Amino acid sequence: MKVIKRSVLSTLIYLMIFLVLAVIGHSFYIYRFLKDGTIFTGPNDGLEQMLPMQLYLYHKITSGKFFYDMDFGLGGDFYTDLAYYYSTSVVFFVNVIGVRLLDVFLSLKTNTIQFWAVNAFYISIVKSAAAMYFTYLYLRWLKVKELPAVLGAFLFLTSAIYFRFTLYWSFFSDVFIFLPLLLLGIERYIQGGRKGMFITAAALIFINNFYFAYYQVLFGLIYFLIRNIFRHPDDKLSRLKQWTGFIIMSALGIGIALFSFFYGVKGFMQNDRAPFKDPIPLFSPFDQHANIFYDNYLVIVLYITLQALLTFKFYKSYYYRLFALMTLALIYLSFMPFIDSVFNGFSAPQKRWHYLLTFFSSGLIAMYISRFKTISIQNYLYSIIPGAVIVGLSYVYIAKKVDWIWFLPLTAVLGLLVLMMKQQSLKQTAYIALVLSIAALDLVVVKDHNLYDNYNPGINARAKMSYIDSSVYNSGLQQQIIDELKSTLKPGERIDWRVLEQDNTPMYQSFSGVSLYSSIFDGSIIDYFYNKLKINIKEESISRYSGLQERSNLESLFNVRYVVRKDYQHDVPENFKLIRTVGRYRIYENTKMLPVVRITSNITQQDTLTEPIDREHAMIEGVVLQHAKTNFQLPRSDNLLAESHVTPSGGQWLKDDILKVEPPSGGVIVTLPQHALNNKEFYIDMTVTLTSAESNIQINVNGYANNRLFKTSKYRTHQDHLLYRVKPKDGKILVGLTHGTYRFKINGIYGEDYKTLTQAAGHTDHIFKEDGNKMSVTLHDPQSGYLITPIVYRDGLTAEVDGRAVPVKRANYLMSAVKVTSGSHIVTFKYIPPYFYLMVTVSILSAGLSVLYIYGRRRNERHDETT
Repeated sequence: MKVIKRSVLSTLIYLMIFLVLAVIGHSFYIYRFLKDGTIFTGPNDGLEQMLPMQLYLYHKITSGKFFYDMDFGLGGDFYTDLAYYYSTSVVFFVNVIGVRLLDVFLSLKTNTIQFWAVNAFYISIVKSAAAMYFTYLYLRWLKVKELPAVLGAFLFLTSAIYFRFTLYWSFFSDVFIFLPLLLLGIERYIQGGRKGMFITAAALIFINNFYFAYYQVLFGLIYFLIRNIFRHPDDKLSRLKQWTGFIIMSALGIGIALFSFFYGVKGFMQNDRAPFKDPIPLFSPFDQHANIFYDNYLVIVLYITLQALLTFKFYKSYYYRLFALMTLALIYLSFMPFIDSVFNGFSAPQKRWHYLLTFFSSGLIAMYISRFKTISIQNYLYSIIPGAVIVGLSYVYIAKKVDWIWFLPLTAVLGLLVLMMKQQSLKQTAYIALVLSIAALDLVVVKDHNLYDNYNPGINARAKMSYIDSSVYNSGLQQQIIDELKSTLKPGERIDWRVLEQDNTPMYQSFSGVSLYSSIFDGSIIDYFYNKLKINIKEESISRYSGLQERSNLESLFNVRYVVRKDYQHDVPENFKLIRTVGRYRIYENTKMLPVVRITSNITQQDTLTEPIDREHAMIEGVVLQHAKTNFQLPRSDNLLAESHVTPSGGQWLKDDILKVEPPSGGVIVTLPQHALNNKEFYIDMTVTLTSAESNIQINVNGYANNRLFKTSKYRTHQDHLLYRVKPKDGKILVGLTHGTYRFKINGIYGEDYKTLTQAAGHTDHIFKEDGNKMSVTLHDPQSGYLITPIVYRDGLTAEVDGRAVPVKRANYLMSAVKVTSGSHIVTFKYIPPYFYLMVTVSILSAGLSVLYIYGRRRNERHDETT
């Protein structure tokens, strides 16, 4: 019992030490926050994705809504789709529990971005302290002395890449916790047959984030293969037993995690984004930013690493040799984009695996310092030269002048003093000073890295608490307008509004909108936007959908009652009238609202429709289904292209469909036939592909400026078949293009008079209610047919009509419909992710089997030892 108490006390002491070290590691950020309100998150993805998603998920979880909500963009399964971010994150759930408990006593303002911006400090400090502790335990298991082990943990968790990850994509840095935990689990099993830590690490890794589980599994396998092939003298288990044990333990860990991991993988597989097909060069360009020892936007390898690599006498140690060779290999691979692609699932190269380089270089420094007193002075002096040359030349020839360069002579002299002094007390004092100077070097490296690469002048002004309160993000007036509009909305109705390009505005201003910024979308939404309706988003991106292109038919189909715009924004849908002006904001109301719940017997088979405008009309007049026969005649829209006149302006046709646009810009003028000008708007369908030198382009159609990404961009949609809604000017449509040579073709021009929408607009007495993944409709005097709702269809959606289960059909490409009769009264919808109860059952069984596997085998082994 005394041993257990001593162990617990020792753990608590080290946790407190690492908590203090974590605060010191964050001191630069804390100072900046107290000084001028600089937030601990990036003003780009941090403010646009990370904080809004945390706020959104916190309030869903604490209100008992775990899976689905209609305010998640156009609606959907946020548990599955946000598994890439936080919805299954162990770290985030610990944070949620802590915040919730504190909120009971302190009444925290958890509904504000400001709160989550401040929360980022606390969760990062706690996270880094926990990761330091696990890294320390791992290094101590490898026989690294206490003080150097603490130093190695500190260097890893206060590194440039840790803060880069945490600032911009805070869930990225969760890997810093699980990497040392995984490797410690591998070591404990290989050397001692202990299974619990590996199973725990595997389960947590697969639960926490499916994307980085791939990273950890890939590297964990590499590490295990090295340890399995090149044995350490202390390894107790045979190679075959190691394989058998790790296969069983990995299966148990995955089994425990299935309730989470399955849906992360499912969301990724359903994403349906365009594959990356561009060639990958063998090596990255070797410019100044490739210098990982001085100037790299992602990772800085401390020059002490070079000294450790050049101290060859230590290579006699198994783990020193392992860490040195891994560090060398990872340095080399950091210049190969192909490896970036391998770690990104053989997709577009992404530099997200470099935390491995920091881990091994930090561990190598710890091992080097642990043995430092045994280095010869001659070897030490030789080892200093390469680092001094690289850093010195970099300082002279690279524009960035870093403050940490002055630590080079300081650490060199302190190291020399350690080796030269004979008196043990002085030697130990110099040794401690050397350790502290390396820790201080790391802090200054991080400070310089953040000033130059994270909080550079281009984004520094936006990384402030004052920015959050401003009209370019979330002003008090904006929130007041939204709250007032929300009070007049009926369930299922929406507001079309976002602040500039903040597509997750609905998340942090708390309303049902029509935009979302996320790396993972359900494939049906992508198909709906890009293929079926060709909704053209102003700023091309595979990670966003923002609005419905101001197409009045679509706004009404998704029950948008209000559109909010600034006074300089003129992209207002037809059929919306100005009802109010507040400051610089204009509020427009839909005059052609469709009921949230509609019942129709008009069916159109979706494969019979080829044009987006006809699809809109079919959805308004009835229901579009995949497996059904068309039972009414839908008038098709006329293609006016043959009657229109297309002439180049500021450019020339080189041959059929090849248009050369002269600088600075040009395009074509489309003159519409006179008889068609009674239409209020037109849809122009065109194919536009840049064939000249690669660059971003802009397609401007009567003032609608559509920015398209360059061909090899990782975020390009690869959609060149585009549709534009346009109001003609003097009977003309002006298509402007950035200069260059294009494959350009107008496929069709269609007039829209909105008669179809006008005839269908109105209201019903059906009552619609929504509460997370539970939605209901109370029918008033219904007719027989299909009941259509704007509930975005997902597998797992079920329905009951008056208590009787009925199938839910995917209707109108994205919506949900059920059959009702004239006697139907109440229709309820419920969403549970498919196979969820099965996955939970498997997870519980796997946890039970893990306990039996760990303790049952341990009991048997003890029995064998005593007999």
